[in-house]
Amino acid sequence: MALMHPEEIDDLENPTEGERKVFRFLREAARPDSEFISWYEPAIGEQGVEPDFVLFGNHYGLLVLEVKDWNIDQVEEADSVNFKIWIGGKEETRTNPDRQARGYVNNLMDLLKDHPRFLNETGPHEGQLKVPIGRMAVFPNISREEYLEHNLDQVIPLERVLLQDDLANEGEIRCDPSGKKFQDRITPAFPFPLHGLAPKEIYRLNSLLFPVLKFHIPKREGFCKLEFKREIQSLDENQARVALYLKTGHQIIKGPPGSGKTLVLVNRCCYLQRYNPRIKRILLVCYNIALVSYLKRLLLEKGVGVGGDAIQVRHFFEVCSDILGMSLEYDKSDQGYYDSIVQLTLEALQKGQNEIMPFDAVMIDEGQDFQDDMFRILLPILRPGGDLVIALDDFQDLYRREGSWKSLGIEAKGKTRTLNRVYRNTAEILAFSQRFIGQEIKPDPQQPLFPDAHLRHGPAPELSRFKNQEDLENFILKEISDLIRQGECRRSEIAILYDDKVYSPEGFKYQGKEIPVQLLKKLESAGIPANWVSQDVRAKELFDITTDRVSLISIHSAKGLDFDLVYLVGMDQIIPRDETRERLIRLLYVAITRAKYRLVIPYVEESEFITRLKACLANP
Repeated sequence: MALMHPEEIDDLENPTEGERKVFRFLREAARPDSEFISWYEPAIGEQGVEPDFVLFGNHYGLLVLEVKDWNIDQVEEADSVNFKIWIGGKEETRTNPDRQARGYVNNLMDLLKDHPRFLNETGPHEGQLKVPIGRMAVFPNISREEYLEHNLDQVIPLERVLLQDDLANEGEIRCDPSGKKFQDRITPAFPFPLHGLAPKEIYRLNSLLFPVLKFHIPKREGFCKLEFKREIQSLDENQARVALYLKTGHQIIKGPPGSGKTLVLVNRCCYLQRYNPRIKRILLVCYNIALVSYLKRLLLEKGVGVGGDAIQVRHFFEVCSDILGMSLEYDKSDQGYYDSIVQLTLEALQKGQNEIMPFDAVMIDEGQDFQDDMFRILLPILRPGGDLVIALDDFQDLYRREGSWKSLGIEAKGKTRTLNRVYRNTAEILAFSQRFIGQEIKPDPQQPLFPDAHLRHGPAPELSRFKNQEDLENFILKEISDLIRQGECRRSEIAILYDDKVYSPEGFKYQGKEIPVQLLKKLESAGIPANWVSQDVRAKELFDITTDRVSLISIHSAKGLDFDLVYLVGMDQIIPRDETRERLIRLLYVAITRAKYRLVIPYVEESEFITRLKACLANP
């Protein structure tokens, strides 16, 4: 099998059926396997133009393939410049695919000319490319007989086309195990022969056409370090591919917790900064203050700058502060203050008052947390034609968006990518969370990308009842002390989650902080270093997930984060009403999915949600 980038395109939403046929053809027919590399829609040069396929053969050169799914009955007229095609009952003029491919050839030539290793160093062709670049148009739905009968060979000669007969499963090319038939078919498309590139030159060529960015996840110890290491590495490589294949313009990435949405955004930021000179200013924005430091850490781990003239990482209300040119308070106790800031920022933008320069690209993490007016604030600070990528999970949507994307000015129709594979949670926690939210458990459609990868297993979620709050807290303290003493879990991988809000149809208000205050005192008295992440805005800003301390953190502040061991406390104190029940179910879903390996829910009182949680545990 030829080396394919990406390894599969069936999970991508954009390929046409003809492109899928060509992908399978190249994978199977381009032999010997070690000779050929294929790239699907590589972004070439400063303009980022994307031919359908580029094929490299080490004794042939680079071959641009432009695929058209047209049937012969659709072709009304053709010349060297244009084809007139019937589509949807209307005649449309399309660029001749041979001419289109020639443009991509020129783009490739310009790209390689900037790299001396691809130029002849001596001889009559000194300074010229030593890699031949050919082109072929591919018509998967037009037979050779139809092509000749309509004299299309006078527009594009046969040596520069691949037809239905060539791609056929039973055809002579596919049935030739040596690959000679394939080689003979493509050879006439090249302008001159290639005598082969050195391995370092091939590596460089591959990196130019498929620049995958590898990220080193901040080092964390715990239950899952070894168990999840391979999955996280595989996920990071996959999300690098996803980031690379995102189109320009507006796009949406959907996926459950732990499917790698954040890594896609981080990969995309770095890819744009390094390989797209048109993208100078990039904003990576989230809602959760505590998540900002983790996003910065991911970027810094790869040596990518943040702040200043580099990638800006902000939480939403920091962006509002930048637009307004004034300091804001991020620790207000009621929602009304934040609503007023949103309206004040909208009014400033409508009046043309904006203290920051437009961004070339805006990446939004945890997009389900953003209300419609928040998107209306972020869109005007994106330059016209700039890149917008929104990552979200519908099941974590605590605020329920009001309108359609289009009504907000977000043109993402046909540009939604869904990530289905979950790497974060064990099979037991994932199934538990899906039962709680009422989501049907479906087979993993991304499984072919990870043929030997399966969800890891761990202990079932635990619900334990205690006589009173003091007994509950003593249980948590003793467990944590024992686990740390026995070396089974590091403090940085333990979190105690609580809810610090009371909800009404109008919004929320912060309630007393008795639970974290009491737990912090007991943890410190027991000699267990702990960090109250949600104590105030300063604590959230300084939070480092790798610091070896137990994290006391509210559910809202934990969004986007994960820990090996999670204790959910106070869940029996969350009392839903008809108008708040759906939001609170989603809130507990967020809390459950923060646990990677072990989830413990201690409680004192039987309540509606405790009963629901117990039912999910009892009915796997």
